[in-house]
Amino acid sequence: MKAAFITAYGPLENVKIGEPPKPEPRKGEVLVRIMAASVNPIDWKQAKGDLKPLVKASFPLRLGSDGAGVVEGLGAGVEGVCLNDDVYFRTPLKATGSFAEYICLPASAVAIKPANMSFSEAATIPLVGLTTLQALQKAGIKAGSRVLIHAGGGGVGSFAIQYAKAMGAYVITTASQKRVDSLRALGADEIIDYRNQRIEDHAREMDIVFDTLGSDVHEASFQTLKKGGVLVSIQGIPDPETVARIGGNALVGGLARLNQWKIRRRAARHGVVYIYHWMHESGSELAQITKLIEAGKIRAVIDSSFPLARLSEAFARSASGQAGGKIVVTLREE
Repeated sequence: MKAAFITAYGPLENVKIGEPPKPEPRKGEVLVRIMAASVNPIDWKQAKGDLKPLVKASFPLRLGSDGAGVVEGLGAGVEGVCLNDDVYFRTPLKATGSFAEYICLPASAVAIKPANMSFSEAATIPLVGLTTLQALQKAGIKAGSRVLIHAGGGGVGSFAIQYAKAMGAYVITTASQKRVDSLRALGADEIIDYRNQRIEDHAREMDIVFDTLGSDVHEASFQTLKKGGVLVSIQGIPDPETVARIGGNALVGGLARLNQWKIRRRAARHGVVYIYHWMHESGSELAQITKLIEAGKIRAVIDSSFPLARLSEAFARSASGQAGGKIVVTLREE
C-alpha cells in the first residue's frame, strides 16, 4: 500500500510516499480502506517538528489525522461496526496515518459516514467537527447564545459557524472582505472585516468567543464578552492538564502553568472565563455530527483537492493561510 511518512522533522518537501505493509487489525480495531483524507494544520506542524515538545514520536512517522473510507477488516471483539460500512474518523493523537491507502483504528474512533456526503466531503469533517463540538459544548453553547468565531473562512471556522447556528446561536465571525458572501451563506449573522474594523467595536455582550487564532486576539476578545462569558481557545500553549495528558515534557509543563496563570489573570480582570481545549477522537460524538449533516444543517466546505503524490503541495496550501475551507487528499476514485 502507499502511505505518507517522514523519517525526521524538517521542511514539508521532505515528506515521503512509500509502500509499507498493509496493516492487520488487532483486538478492538477496524481496518479501513481509505478513500479520502483531509489536511489540517496539525499535520504539517507535526511534519516540521512544531509539536515535538508536546507529542513524542518515533520514526518513520506516518502522517494524517482524519479521513473517510470503507471497513475492510475487523479485529476481535469489535461491535457496532460491520464489514463494508462506509465510515469517517479522527485518528488517535499518537496513531496518525490517514494519508495512506489503509489504516487500522480503534472501533470507538469511527462513525458511519453521512449518507448525503461523498467520501471527500466526509473526510473534511472529523477533526474540525470534533474540535468545534467539544469546545463549544465545554463553553456552554445553547439556543440564544451570542457567539463570536474567529477566522470564519478557515477549516474550523467554516464548520463552527454552521454548528453554532444549528445549536440556535447568534453568530458573529471575523474574516476578510472576500469571504463575506460565502460566510453569510453558511449562516453567519454578522461578519467583521478584521483588516479594517476593530473587533471590540463591532461585537458586544458575547456569551462565547471561539478562538482559532491564538493570543493575538485575546485582549480584543475579552472586551467583547459579557461578564461571566467564556473565551475557549484551541491555539497556543495548552493548559497544564492537557500537557500532562498528552505527554509533554517538563519544560512545556512549566511554560503551560505560567501561561495559564497570565491568561486567567487577564480574563479575571475582565470578569470572564478562559478555557483551553485540545480535541480528542470520538466516534460517538462524530455520530452526533452525522445527524446534523443528514438533517441538512452542516455541509462540507472544500477549498481544493490533491492526490497523495502532491501531499507537499497540499501542506503548502494549508500553511499559506489562504485556503477558504478544507483541503482534501484523494486516495482512490469514488
